Amino acid sequence: MLINLGNAFQSRFGHLGKLGDLENAILAKQKAVDLTPDNASKARRLSNLGSAFFNRFQCCGKLGDIENAIIVNQQAVDLTPDGHADKASRLTNLGNAFQSRFKHLGELGDIKNAILAMQQAADLTPDGHADKARSLSNLGNSFQSRFESLGELKDIGNAILVQQQAVDLTPDGHADKAGMLNNLGSAFTCRFGHVGELGDLENAIRVNRQAVELTPDGHADKARMLNNLGGAFIRRFEHLGELRDIENAILAAQQAVDLTPDGHTDKATWLNTLGSAFIRQFERLGESGDIENAILLLQKAVELTPNGHADKAAQLNNLGSAFSHLFNCLGKLKDIENAILVNQQAVDLTPDGHADKASRLTNLGNAFQSRFKCLGELEDIGNAILVSQQAVDLTPDGHADKAAYLTNLGNACKSRFEHFGKLGDIEDVILIMQRAVDLTPGGHAGKAGLLNNLGSAFIRRFERLGELGDIDNAIVAMQQTVHLTPDDHADKAGRFNNLGNALQSQFERLGEVGDIDNAIFVNQQAVDLTPDGHTDKAAWLDNLGNAFLRRFQRLGEHGDIENAILLKQQAINLTPDDHSTKAGLLTNLGSALQSRFERFGRLGDIENAILVNQQAVELTSDDHANKATQLTNLGSAFESRFAHLGELKDIENAILVNQKAVDLTPDGHAAKAAWLNNLGITFFRRFQRLGKLGDIENAILFNQQAIDLTPNGHADKAALLTNLGSAFESRFGHYGEPRDITEAAVAFKQATENTSSHPFTRYDAACRWAILCSKYQDPSSALNAYTVVLGIIPQVVWLGQTVHHRYEELPKIGKTINAAAAMAISVGDLQRAVEWLEEGRSIVWKQILQLRTPLDELHQQYPDLANDLSWISSVLNNAGTSIFRNLGSEIKYKSMEEEAQFHRKSAAQYEELLQKVRGLDGFGSFLMPKKFSELAPAARNGPVVIINVHDSGCDALVVCPSPPIIHVPLPIFSYDEAVKMHSELISSLRAGGVRDRETFQNVMNYEVSSFILKEILGKLWVLVAHPILSVVEGILYENTRDSLPHITWCATGAFAFLPLHAAGIYGPDNPTKNVNISDFVVSSYTTTLTAMLGSGSKPKEDLTKTPNVLIVSQLGTKGKKTLLPSVVKEVEVIQSYTSPDHTRHLTNESATVGAVWDEMSKYEIIHFACHGIQNTKNPLQSAFALYDGRLDLNMLMRLSLVNVELAVLSACETATGNEKLPEEAVHLAAGMLAVGYPSVIATMWSICDPDAPLIADKVYANLLGHHDNSENQKTRLTPAYALHEAVKHLRKEVGEMNFVRWVPFIHFGV
Repeated sequence: MLINLGNAFQSRFGHLGKLGDLENAILAKQKAVDLTPDNASKARRLSNLGSAFFNRFQCCGKLGDIENAIIVNQQAVDLTPDGHADKASRLTNLGNAFQSRFKHLGELGDIKNAILAMQQAADLTPDGHADKARSLSNLGNSFQSRFESLGELKDIGNAILVQQQAVDLTPDGHADKAGMLNNLGSAFTCRFGHVGELGDLENAIRVNRQAVELTPDGHADKARMLNNLGGAFIRRFEHLGELRDIENAILAAQQAVDLTPDGHTDKATWLNTLGSAFIRQFERLGESGDIENAILLLQKAVELTPNGHADKAAQLNNLGSAFSHLFNCLGKLKDIENAILVNQQAVDLTPDGHADKASRLTNLGNAFQSRFKCLGELEDIGNAILVSQQAVDLTPDGHADKAAYLTNLGNACKSRFEHFGKLGDIEDVILIMQRAVDLTPGGHAGKAGLLNNLGSAFIRRFERLGELGDIDNAIVAMQQTVHLTPDDHADKAGRFNNLGNALQSQFERLGEVGDIDNAIFVNQQAVDLTPDGHTDKAAWLDNLGNAFLRRFQRLGEHGDIENAILLKQQAINLTPDDHSTKAGLLTNLGSALQSRFERFGRLGDIENAILVNQQAVELTSDDHANKATQLTNLGSAFESRFAHLGELKDIENAILVNQKAVDLTPDGHAAKAAWLNNLGITFFRRFQRLGKLGDIENAILFNQQAIDLTPNGHADKAALLTNLGSAFESRFGHYGEPRDITEAAVAFKQATENTSSHPFTRYDAACRWAILCSKYQDPSSALNAYTVVLGIIPQVVWLGQTVHHRYEELPKIGKTINAAAAMAISVGDLQRAVEWLEEGRSIVWKQILQLRTPLDELHQQYPDLANDLSWISSVLNNAGTSIFRNLGSEIKYKSMEEEAQFHRKSAAQYEELLQKVRGLDGFGSFLMPKKFSELAPAARNGPVVIINVHDSGCDALVVCPSPPIIHVPLPIFSYDEAVKMHSELISSLRAGGVRDRETFQNVMNYEVSSFILKEILGKLWVLVAHPILSVVEGILYENTRDSLPHITWCATGAFAFLPLHAAGIYGPDNPTKNVNISDFVVSSYTTTLTAMLGSGSKPKEDLTKTPNVLIVSQLGTKGKKTLLPSVVKEVEVIQSYTSPDHTRHLTNESATVGAVWDEMSKYEIIHFACHGIQNTKNPLQSAFALYDGRLDLNMLMRLSLVNVELAVLSACETATGNEKLPEEAVHLAAGMLAVGYPSVIATMWSICDPDAPLIADKVYANLLGHHDNSENQKTRLTPAYALHEAVKHLRKEVGEMNFVRWVPFIHFGV
């Protein structure tokens, strides 16, 4: 009766789960056992009591219950004779009890006893018996439990085998079918975790799903089935990375938790599974809410699990992982402290030999490593490597987690390498990471992360040794990583960052601009993908800043250095003072500030650079691998300030810290050469200051060592060779040893040959080589050197940069072209001198015009190639001049960045196409600089006089049809004289009040201006014009009959700003001595011979045809308070010579920028009567002031007009130019020539408003004649002669001595 009562209570407990029923069942069954003597009935009642104790243990987890269950079940077995029908079931109950205690305490003896009992039970149960399946399933569970502890593959194989038998023996519809399937699924999942075969996981999910579907809601085992299904989904997510798997895992695990009442013994297990799922989702998506949920769930699981429970360690391990993730996300130190604490507890609770020991050790190692990265404590990285190595050693080859454990060990070794810089560490890291990659099958979700780690290791070794193979391997691995990582993956940003760093490293080594553009692109993506507050945000910002800094150092774009400093400052602001990366961030900011100082000279920048570099050095221990870097950066900052201020203590400090950097850097380190170079530079600087022989000897020694350590093809090689050459040259200057000059020339020459180096570095070396040869060696060597100089200039003034930036680069070229031409002239190579002067002048204009060159011959023979070249030329013609308005700052920045990168890629593609064309038969010189034979036709309409002025003297080269070139030395004139005359000219105009057109007429006191101009014009006649005309007089009049001969001036240097067309002796006491150039010739100017070739090649229009004329006038514009009253009269005068049917007048509100732009192509002649603006700070913004804005050079450059004839620029300063760019003709007149006008009338300075109608009247009278007077039209003159006559008339009207008014009108072109 008592037994029946106990069974009834236990049955109700199984249905309702009320613990009181189970307590009553145990009381009744215990009383029944106590009342029963030892016999067959006793065994049955003991077995029933054991079942009740077992159920209560499963519900409440009290160890005493499972101890009692084992005792009474053992007694039941002992009392049951062999052969008894219930022997097998009682052995099964005993085995289950042993297995449960094993799961609780982890004692291997218990699982051994469990398997023994289960095996006996299965053997005693005949095939076909209803309990056979259950016995086999229980045996399978025991095998699986032992496998989970010991990791023996044989056990999990046996588990799957007997579980499959159990499923097969259980008919569909049987109440146990779901449980059997669940157990089989658990075994498949378990084997997958060890072996990694995806088929096991697919089988696990399949049978676990079947188990859940077969289990009705409300069933006591429903939660277990859901939990196991969730675990299988987690495993597949870890392997394949499919987001839906982790979503399904969370759904199933959450249902398991919700179905399980508080206090249930399995509640902690289900919470642990759900927490693990949230961790995995956080790893994938990076949402902080997921990791916070994981910590709450896992903490609750730990709290619900009593001390001594076998699952306690697993739950602590998972909680530690969650804390580590939270630390990596938010960077709070308490989180990593908690992670280490609970991970250590998990390891301590896990017995040696346990299958999970390795995973718990590796998680502890990761936590130690994270704290090391934050605090830099050496004990932490030592512990990290120790426990990570133990994890690897405990894990057999073939285990699914072996690759992960190897990776964690590799990361720990890499962190130690980054701190100490020991080569052995990074060698070990690459071996370890490569092994991890090799162990991981394709398609595994972890493959991308492993490749990422391998790539990072290759980068570190490249930084250490500089082997190109390492950076190639790194980029390949990183690109595969990014490709394999889904866009929404939490690690995507970090992987973009690493790829960007690899591309930066390759750029620093090879100097390819495409690499640094790509680096910025992917580093920017890393920043954009990383939310504010993320612990890695600072690092990603700093790396993006590094990329901008490197590009600034290569291309010099001002926006890049501003971006670099801004990003680096943001990175520092996000990083706490005690963080281990703070020093590195500070030194990077110092480098950026120093670069800006060296470009723009702001003293505050170098002061701040020294300050932050000193902070970085103070924060870094002497044994840290980055100490040398920080010292050398500080030394470089000191040296830079010394160069600016000359304080001796700065160069002393620079030598001190650079020497320490060299001493700290082991031989074989990739940076050793750079540190030696920096040390050599500081000794060189001190030698220049103090002249001590020991310093220059040290400079040469260290520079030579730096070169010896640097492979050919390294981007820095040219700079190192240039420094060595400078040191040799300096020693020669001090001691006069000829051998030093030879060594210097060799070093400079070798620097030019290192094509991967910065173009300006190579250009500088070539110039130094040429100057050295000119002074101390034979002229042929100098000519060879100057040939190299000319070859490098297109790379310095590169087509891939904006036009504005190219103009910024041109002043660096300076007077080199003039010196090269002078050298060629000195040896009688006049043709080469003309070719070089042509090649080195108006570089940007020629680049623009080259893009518009017709490709007819190429089209005929190679149409596809011609189309490609035509398209890319069109792209480049418009590149770099876009104007971004009405855009948000971020959109504007990204749009400009995208355009700049596209521009550079297009330039590289253009250069590749040119090389391809030049490789074709008959196209070897395609778009190459013109030879003299191609330039000579520019003189077919009259001599062209090229004046070359340089430091050593002045020469005129007169290009004539025959003889080809006449050399006229101008020995009395010099570069300094030309500069002085230009300066006096500017001063005189300012003194005379010549500012702009509308105020000019109000200033009547020109005495000062007239006196200075008289002196300038007189000198130009005596020293320049008269000697030239005397030599070429015969040639001038050869082809001239009734009219004056024509001459074209092509001046260089400061001569480009002097009024050669008005040279003469004016107002002498004896009128018979009054002479000026206009009495002998009609003068024009040209920017280059090439410009005349393009113009002269156009067929002459029919003189009887009435030209179409566009008149653009403005009385005044916004911002100009005064008007131009004579504009109305000027327009009336022009209209008196033009046909109304062929004339369009845009004035006031109709003369908008857009309207003028649209109409220019429709008219042969355009006349601007408005304000002209010469912008000296930004020449490309020189402009015509129209009604709604400015039509500037930047816009004009985008035009390409055909069938146009003349532009008359009746505005101020339309041919003034920029004194910093004398060879470039950066003015509106040159712009009109470039867009297609073969002839341009312009002004050298501001004109007097009433003079404009006078000039217009005579120009158009001579040019067109009255439109209603056919007789008058017969005497039409060309624009140059028409202007000549007009200026002659104005000179008579205003007085010959009133130079300010008649001299500025000039003609350009043909």
